[in-house]
Amino acid sequence: MNNLSQTSAKRPLTTLQKSTKKKVTVRLKNEVEYKGKMDNVDSYMNLIMTDAEELHEDKVIANYGRVIVRGNNVLFIKLENEL
Repeated sequence: MNNLSQTSAKRPLTTLQKSTKKKVTVRLKNEVEYKGKMDNVDSYMNLIMTDAEELHEDKVIANYGRVIVRGNNVLFIKLENEL
């Protein structure tokens, strides 16, 4: 019997979709970082965040009600509840 078929692989997109309404940190390729609640994510990893804060060197420099992040600009997404 193949063990591969019995183990469920963790897929990044599936993990993100299951983590909507949770706090995340998103770092963009241009080094801008946002923290907030991930409201929604699509198959391109475009994100809608609410209660978002823009950070620079771990200091809050701006507060936004809602931020839309295009997926191809994302360097990484960190789920805050898995720290």
